[in-house]
Amino acid sequence: MSTVQEIKAAIESLSPAERAELGRALRASHPPLDPEVDSPELEAELLKAAKGPFTPFAPEDLREACEQVARKKRGQ
Repeated sequence: MSTVQEIKAAIESLSPAERAELGRALRASHPPLDPEVDSPELEAELLKAAKGPFTPFAPEDLREACEQVARKKRGQ
């Protein structure tokens, strides 16, 4: 059993009140982005991602990748 499966099982065994408490704790530990506060860091990360190396996919490339996956799945 993987750790993720163990965590999911543990969460499923919680009562509704315990799940609500867990949800509050998770939201408190990872608050949503606030554009007024996080904008310099967020902007830097977005610019880094936008300027980073990437290659756009041509439709033929995507089609070939899908066909490869389909062939692998049929071969299993």
